[in-house]
Amino acid sequence: MRPADAVAAVFIAIGLVAAVPASALVLPQNRLTPGAIGSATRGASLSEVCTRGYAHAARHPYDAQWRRYRTAIFREYGIPHAFWSGYTIDHLVPIELGGRPFGIVAGAWDLRNVWPEPKSEAKQKDAVEDALHAATCYRRGYHGLHLSLADARRAIARDWTHTPVGLPPVRDESSPR
Repeated sequence: MRPADAVAAVFIAIGLVAAVPASALVLPQNRLTPGAIGSATRGASLSEVCTRGYAHAARHPYDAQWRRYRTAIFREYGIPHAFWSGYTIDHLVPIELGGRPFGIVAGAWDLRNVWPEPKSEAKQKDAVEDALHAATCYRRGYHGLHLSLADARRAIARDWTHTPVGLPPVRDESSPR
């Protein structure tokens, strides 16, 4: 853990800051997780990713094969089993933007679009994903910002903490909508 990550984790744990600066958030290792689009054979189109329910339908079920895939991801990143509970497996390019959901290429696990994301950061990245999806798919965009699907994919694959939508506020799931 980098010193900046440790400091941010302490401040968050004791509630001294309301927001984490982007420089304190963890990025995947680019050589292991550069991001990958669509299935092994083709990428998803704009009309597909903007269709309600696309991400749910494209997601691989959480079954025995997924658990083996998850184990391979943790091993590739060198994270000991004792620490797995502090992470969630996330897609760098989210499925809702046509990111590769699960993959086996040439008989081996395709880990190019997945990484062990600290659970403490998952909701912030989810807010970025939702904002990029809105900027790509909705007529009103995201606060007036409109992006092509390719631009949204490139932005989040490059650095999810510095996209054109910034770091949107995290939605409080406990409050009524």
